Amino acid sequence: MGISSLGRYKNKAVIGEADIKHEGRKVFILCWLAYACAYLCRVNMSIAIPSISQSLGYSKTSLGLVGSSFFWAYGIGQLINGYIGDRISGRIFIFFGLLVSALINIFFGLAPTLVVMVILWMFNGYFQSMLWGPIVRILSRWFHREENTRVSVGISTSMVGGFLISWGLLGQVLSNARWSWIFLVPGIIVAIYGFIWILLIRPEPFQHDYAELSPEISNTGTHEDSRDDAGGKRGTSFIGFIMENRLWIIAISCVTQGIVKEGITLWGPSYLMETQGLDLGSTTTYVLLIPLMNFGGIFLSGWLNKKFRYNHDLAIMTLLSGSALAILGLFLLGRYSVLLGVILLGSCSACMYGANTLLMSVIPMGYAKINKTSAVAGFLNFSNYMGAGMSGVVTGAMSDYWGWNGILAIWIFSTLLGASVLWIRRISKGPNIG
Repeated sequence: MGISSLGRYKNKAVIGEADIKHEGRKVFILCWLAYACAYLCRVNMSIAIPSISQSLGYSKTSLGLVGSSFFWAYGIGQLINGYIGDRISGRIFIFFGLLVSALINIFFGLAPTLVVMVILWMFNGYFQSMLWGPIVRILSRWFHREENTRVSVGISTSMVGGFLISWGLLGQVLSNARWSWIFLVPGIIVAIYGFIWILLIRPEPFQHDYAELSPEISNTGTHEDSRDDAGGKRGTSFIGFIMENRLWIIAISCVTQGIVKEGITLWGPSYLMETQGLDLGSTTTYVLLIPLMNFGGIFLSGWLNKKFRYNHDLAIMTLLSGSALAILGLFLLGRYSVLLGVILLGSCSACMYGANTLLMSVIPMGYAKINKTSAVAGFLNFSNYMGAGMSGVVTGAMSDYWGWNGILAIWIFSTLLGASVLWIRRISKGPNIG
């Protein structure tokens, strides 16, 4: 390449940098809103459970089956769609997931029987699984790798934003209308946003050309541990890739984290109502403190990760241990005060959300260089929601027969197991890209 040609490319790269920063902010906002809206069409179930049970006479075990059908379908969908998400346009994939999830919520609000509810919520789980992996992949293409933790923390707040909107807005809807409106309203909102997404999101980021034209400012440099081809050799199967990078150990931690995180999401309002003797209106007021605390947990994960010099395993272990302590406090003291119970439950949830940020965002972004971000995010989300699926029906059944103390004991065991396997990964030898 001649000197003049090189000069033209460098000038193009400088111009591209300004464009990337501007468009990157726009893409981030659109991705944030997409996932926050998606949460409207999934956590609405936790608000609706008490009213559905009262109106239709279904037991917690039966409604737990509805929740578990979502988690299992979501987990399997993450495994499938995470792989596909590295190969097709995230713009179209996410639009399709949002639109179908919205329609399913509308149909769910009109569902006549429990069987129909289970089937619809299962399909909702599958189509919602089209979102996270492609979103992480899109963001990994728009931002430098050294920004992974900051971007991951930022996009993870969309989950909390979705909770606040869902539990705040839908709690008010339910206090003035039939339970079906908790599904009809989010369905309409998310369908509208789906079309906003497809109209405004860019199909391809500038980052492709930008990285090639200006290697010195591309996203290949990092202060984190990285290898030239971590599990990315041609011909390596995905199972071989998982084994080589010891992602199976992280997957075990994801399972245990899913049991607790999604258990709180699905059953938190019911837990507070039954242990504190609250009505639905009071519960929806108190329960809004939990997603606010989740914000703190997400930002704490970024601070811990930086404090531990981007040793993700150590940061996650710390958060899981903190969650175990919060659950122990809930077990011993939670029933004596509504506010104390909410704070302890929120502290546990906050630690889980912090761990989730590192497990589902930061670690997958470490594989952007070998184009496996969506696949890794899908695999870890699959593991997470296999645990969540167990949490749904098992928690409902145990609550029906053994009360909430048995649930808290399972949650403590799960968090400690998740921390323990990461300790084994930490002291064992082998590649550690994440």
